[in-house]
Amino acid sequence: MISKFNWRIVYPIILFIVIVSLYWPVTNTFYQQDEWYGYGTYLANGVATIFSSSTHLSKNLGSIFLDTNGLINIILGEGRIFTRLLQYMFYNNFPLNIVPISLFALVLHSANAILVFLLAKKIFKRDLPAFFGSLFFAVNSVSQSAITWSAASVNALPSTFLVLIAILSFFNYLDYNKTKWLFYSFISIYISLFFRETGIFLFILLPTISLLYNKYSIKSFIRTYWYFFLAIGLIVTFRLYEFKAVPYQEALFLTGSSKYFFDSLIVRSVLYPLTSFSLSIVPPEAFLNLSRYLTNVYYPFVPEAQFNLIAQTAVLDFLALLLSIVIGIISLILYKKSNTKIRRQMIFWYIFLLASFLPYVVISKSFSYLESRYYYVSSISWAIIFAWVFYILEKLKKKFIYILFILIYSVFIFIHIRTIKTGLNRVVNESLVRISILNQISLILPKLESKKNIFYVTGDNDYYIAGNKIPFQQGVGYTLLAYYYPKSQYPADFLNNAELFEIGKEGYYEKEGYGFGYFTSIKLMEEQSRMFKIQDENIYKFYYNSKTAKLEKL
Repeated sequence: MISKFNWRIVYPIILFIVIVSLYWPVTNTFYQQDEWYGYGTYLANGVATIFSSSTHLSKNLGSIFLDTNGLINIILGEGRIFTRLLQYMFYNNFPLNIVPISLFALVLHSANAILVFLLAKKIFKRDLPAFFGSLFFAVNSVSQSAITWSAASVNALPSTFLVLIAILSFFNYLDYNKTKWLFYSFISIYISLFFRETGIFLFILLPTISLLYNKYSIKSFIRTYWYFFLAIGLIVTFRLYEFKAVPYQEALFLTGSSKYFFDSLIVRSVLYPLTSFSLSIVPPEAFLNLSRYLTNVYYPFVPEAQFNLIAQTAVLDFLALLLSIVIGIISLILYKKSNTKIRRQMIFWYIFLLASFLPYVVISKSFSYLESRYYYVSSISWAIIFAWVFYILEKLKKKFIYILFILIYSVFIFIHIRTIKTGLNRVVNESLVRISILNQISLILPKLESKKNIFYVTGDNDYYIAGNKIPFQQGVGYTLLAYYYPKSQYPADFLNNAELFEIGKEGYYEKEGYGFGYFTSIKLMEEQSRMFKIQDENIYKFYYNSKTAKLEKL
């Protein structure tokens, strides 16, 4: 009994140690992109930022019903209010300090990995298969930005934690047939929407999958799950209306400006899950290299200007579909070797895996892979699937095959770990450079003395896009405005309007007697400074040397 108890806690401890040791460098990172907009809106609005306009889409629609302050929005989980609350707490108590958010990410990712372990153990009644499966969840490099990017970790991690609680509660409902577990499951899904909407598909999936376990009449089925259906119906209808009502293109979102709005939703609802099914376990760089190679071999006539586009979309989608088919065939073979109870479970998890990508059909892709953080929830399914494979191999009692698979799986895990380390090292190095730039500019210019100021920055290199002379992934103008804002008297609208947040954006803006500008074009800067009569002493010119990472005042 003592030995058994020890093993119960050893595996979660190992998972915690693996996660902390692997992801610890995230504490040495810095604001990467969207964090600056969050920080800026916090500075401008204070605690009110929690209940400010829920999304850029709803803000532009200008409707009382499409604002977080609206009752309908609050009821339907619009605006990620709990995420905003977390952001407010971190920005308010630890401004420009990434360590607390990083520790939050490490702890919550560890908690999620342990919940995945407990979930797999509940299904297969085996510790080792559950551990091997949850280990993949812990180190999946495809979904790493959910942990390594603070703007994503404050919503992806808590929402996934609640998704896991919802699933565990639902399985308890199936086991014990006690209504309280079903209610706990519903409440967990519902609360998760206030962090992020990734678990919304569970409102329909959980009732549907229950048909595999229990027999219902139509009346009893509706009576049992009516509030699940009501929630999914209202939320999906409202969200689709929100996107359809926007008459212009909004970033990567599908809006009413698209001629094929509903057609796109249908096509994406099929292809996003089918391609992402396999993409969610293969590190992007490996798949991209293979895709480029095959494009060179099979399409040697493709013009160089279009090569990357074809390799990273059409060819990579084809490879993903092909791998998905292969995995599907292998899964069917394993399915036949499982008993009825396990088969039911695996049907659920494969549907869960495919359905987990449906919330993203309103987002356009720039290439075959979705953004990294969108694969975090699907990693739960893959953890269960890998645990299932180990469970079957244990049952077969063929030691050679079992050891061989452990070796192959170990290499697979090592590749993911190496990919995470490489990515984290890059982010840490970039962060150190960005911190250094802000420190250098602060030493040169501790605060803004004038009501009207212009920054001009040039350099010997471009970053991310042409003309972006400093290695920031967001607008340098907005970054500087947010950085100096606590020591200035600028009106809140300068930060709320976010005119300079887009990367590469330059220009000058005035309001209420205050003005702020950022330029990389000397010609445009001179034109604007003359037009708005900005004194020379309020124009700050800098040169960034990419080789020495030094910022010099001109």
